Amino acid sequence: MEKTVTYSLISYQGWSFYIAATDEGLCFVGAMPASKSECLNWISSNIDNSKVVYDKEALKPYETAFYSYIDGDSTDFELPVLQIGTSFQKKIWNSLRTVPYGQTITYSELAERSGLDSKAARAVGSAIGKNPLLIIYPCHRVVPKTGKPRAFRGGLQMKEALLELERNYSS
Repeated sequence: MEKTVTYSLISYQGWSFYIAATDEGLCFVGAMPASKSECLNWISSNIDNSKVVYDKEALKPYETAFYSYIDGDSTDFELPVLQIGTSFQKKIWNSLRTVPYGQTITYSELAERSGLDSKAARAVGSAIGKNPLLIIYPCHRVVPKTGKPRAFRGGLQMKEALLELERNYSS
């Protein structure tokens, strides 16, 4: 059975990224700067038998939630989501939601928070790297032990901008 995936570009206050959703919820938040091919490639690789449609109006509720986050009016997303990943990845992604807005933790701390040994930090980092829902599952809040942000699927510039945005609104 064919599944419709709707996608749209969010471009607001200097932020620009693609999002995608099915009837079940938001399934993808892209990197910055926006890349349509990143979004479409993710859909074709992860959702079999999909019909892909650009429809900004259909994704307006999601767009509004991102505007609220960017403006500092909300610190969390209460949106329906569709997680597409392994059970281990989903466990790690759900643990990301426990990291408070404006704060950071290390990979080993997130491993422990997820019920794993701190030595599982590498596996945790690998799961985080596959997170298709940037910002929703705030992987930007996870940093190495040095405290200095490194790799991020959305690009280091996006990670630093997200951390800065949250620092500005959480003080």
